[in-house]
Amino acid sequence: MSSRRSVRQLLVAVLLGVLVGGGLMAVTPAGAEVSSAVATNWKKIWKKNLKPLADKRYYTKAQSDTKYATKAESAAGDAASQAASNAATDAKLSGYYKKAETDAKYAAAGSSYSKAEIDAKFAPLVNSVAASAGGDQSVALGVPQVVRSVSIMPPSNGTVLVSNNAYVINTSAGSATSRCNLTTGTGIDFNFLQYAVIADPGATEVIAGTRGFAATKGVLLTVNLVCEQFSATADLRDSSMIAIFAPS
Repeated sequence: MSSRRSVRQLLVAVLLGVLVGGGLMAVTPAGAEVSSAVATNWKKIWKKNLKPLADKRYYTKAQSDTKYATKAESAAGDAASQAASNAATDAKLSGYYKKAETDAKYAAAGSSYSKAEIDAKFAPLVNSVAASAGGDQSVALGVPQVVRSVSIMPPSNGTVLVSNNAYVINTSAGSATSRCNLTTGTGIDFNFLQYAVIADPGATEVIAGTRGFAATKGVLLTVNLVCEQFSATADLRDSSMIAIFAPS
C-alpha cells in the first residue's frame, strides 16, 4: 500500500514539474526567448536572408582569381609591358647610337677629340661680339664726309660684317644724286659704292649696303659710313649701322 502510494506521488510530482516548467517557459521573458529560439529555423534564415547578402559583399574564389593577378603574374605583365615599350623606343631611335655603341665606336686612341681640343675649336664662337650705332639725324650732303661710325674689338681673327641704312631727301629744284659707302677710311670707295638718284624735288630714297672686313684679334676695327652729294643738293636722315664679328 505504501509502495504504490510512493510511486503515485512520484509521478504526480513529475507531472507538476513539467506543467510548472512549461508555464514558466510560456509566461516569463527568458522562457519566451528560449522557446522562440528553439522554434526558429536558423538554417532556413541563413539560406534565405543572410547568404544572399554575404554573396554580394564577398568574391568567390573563381571571381577573385579572375579579377586579381598574383604577384608573379603582375611581375610578368610588367616585364612584358616594359619590353614592348623598350622595343618601341628602339624603333623610334634607330638612327641614333646607344651609349655603349658610341663608346665602342670611339674607343680607339686618337679617333675622337679631347675636351681641350673641343674647347679650343669652340672658343671663338663663345666669344662672338656685335656693335651698333644709330639715331635721329639730319646731315646736309656735300663733299665726302663721315656721317656715322661703328667700332668693334675682335676676340679672335675673323671677319666683321657691317651693314648700314639711311634715307636721302632731295632738297633741290631738280634731280639729285647722292653716294655713300662703308670704309675704314674717309673717302668714297667706288668698289663698294651705294647711290640714290632722286628725280622729284622733296622726294626721298633709301640708301643701304653691307660689307665684310678682315679682323685681327685684339685690334680695334672702326668702320665709317662716308657719303657725298654728287649732283644738286640733298639731306641724309637717320642713318644706322650694325657690326657683327664672325670667327674664322
